[in-house]
Amino acid sequence: MQQLKNHPDLGGDAATAALINEAYAVLTDPERRAEYDGRLDVMDKVAQGVAEAPESRNSAAARVRLLDPHRECVFCEAPHDHGSLIELDAGCHACGSPLFTAENHRIEDVDQRAVTRIDKRQNITFYTHWPQSNGFSGHTEDISLNGLRLITKHDLQAGQRIKIVSEVLEAVADVTHSIYERHGWSKWCVAGVAFATLRFARSVGGFISDEV
Repeated sequence: MQQLKNHPDLGGDAATAALINEAYAVLTDPERRAEYDGRLDVMDKVAQGVAEAPESRNSAAARVRLLDPHRECVFCEAPHDHGSLIELDAGCHACGSPLFTAENHRIEDVDQRAVTRIDKRQNITFYTHWPQSNGFSGHTEDISLNGLRLITKHDLQAGQRIKIVSEVLEAVADVTHSIYERHGWSKWCVAGVAFATLRFARSVGGFISDEV
């Protein structure tokens, strides 16, 4: 972090520094390191777009399939006829998921970043498959236009696709990584997710609000 000047005090990006700290915490903890190493084969297959033989409906590999967002919902896979001109508030007629593709706002260096990652705690409900009558609960520690950091007691795996619902936004997102942290007697899954489709609940004031 020091040599590459990724520390915020040296002009680096806070989000990148947080990821480096998280990686260091995992690699220096034998139990978390072993758990991470056990997931590398799944992550490698996700990166290559190749799925394992699915063991269950909820397995990460079962969700790995290339979908055309201009022709089908990327969560429940129901076809739609919006084509490439998808409205910002368009939703899937089957599961209600947003259809508008999330833009890839890259976080550049400190003077050129397109998106500033902010701390934002939101209670959310997420779904791992469809149909699913009751979603799982969790909350966010961090939100940006690219994705969020999700804390939940439900198990999530890298490569898994989920639907997220909150008062601020609705999204279909891919789990990019997950680790487990123990707080007291409870074990929590900490997952990073990247948005595939995105819809804000309010067009103004839904992401950042302030009072004067």
